[in-house]
Amino acid sequence: MDVITEHRLRQLELDPACLADGSGSERAQRIYEAFIARIPYENLSNNRAVKEQPDDPEAWPRATDKLLRENAAHGLGGTGFSLAYALRDLFRGAGLTAHCSLGHNLVTEQAHAAVVLYAEVGPLLYDPALLMSGPIPVRPGGELHDPIGMLRLEPRCGPTLTVTLRMSCGDRPRLPGDPIWQAPVDASGDRAIYSIIPMPAPPQNYRQAWLASFYRGRPLPLRFARRVGDRVYRYGERPGSIEILSADKREEVSVGPDPAHQLHEVFGIDESCLRAWFERTP
Repeated sequence: MDVITEHRLRQLELDPACLADGSGSERAQRIYEAFIARIPYENLSNNRAVKEQPDDPEAWPRATDKLLRENAAHGLGGTGFSLAYALRDLFRGAGLTAHCSLGHNLVTEQAHAAVVLYAEVGPLLYDPALLMSGPIPVRPGGELHDPIGMLRLEPRCGPTLTVTLRMSCGDRPRLPGDPIWQAPVDASGDRAIYSIIPMPAPPQNYRQAWLASFYRGRPLPLRFARRVGDRVYRYGERPGSIEILSADKREEVSVGPDPAHQLHEVFGIDESCLRAWFERTP
């Protein structure tokens, strides 16, 4: 393991020495757990990037070290593309074989990013944007049983697989504006979230899809999500509430007219950073 990877792991409060033994899949899981415990899902960084450099799209994506620096300084994380890119780099730095992969969101019709890890147990699909506890085995019918819900890979056509989600607490959590959780529910209670051919995406294609994920117009309503133990906390600027998902229930907490402090407490994003954004955004 090189010094760059060791530095990155310490930024996640993960001792590189804990990766000295264990199988590839065990080491990957340790990295992933440290990653989602530290790095939130948020689109504030995307909105800021576009607003600060509106005429330079090539500067909008945040690669691994910038994401980790901004997390250490301001508690920021990223959206699916940033999260997948950084997780892939961390896996590779630990000597694992991992690639970014592109899926197709069945709600937004836009690209979705995830990571395919090639481990001794077979390929595994990691999706840090979904905040589940681990990976899905890449095979038709592959399942991940999580306290929050069950992810499953359903065969679609040819090599394409569809990621479905069944919530443990039933068909209630549905914050407006959140494309991951807005998929309709079928008779069995499953949401078809996105389809994917779980293979490496060419770097140029991944970069193009990443750039296309940014929104040039009016800033998108903020969306935050974070996993703490067996709970997932999610915020949508519209309708302005925090949703708490656990194995057996869904709770909703209203956010007041001055949300910066409350959001900082829940998601760890720097309060001054949040306050500056709300004050300058109509």
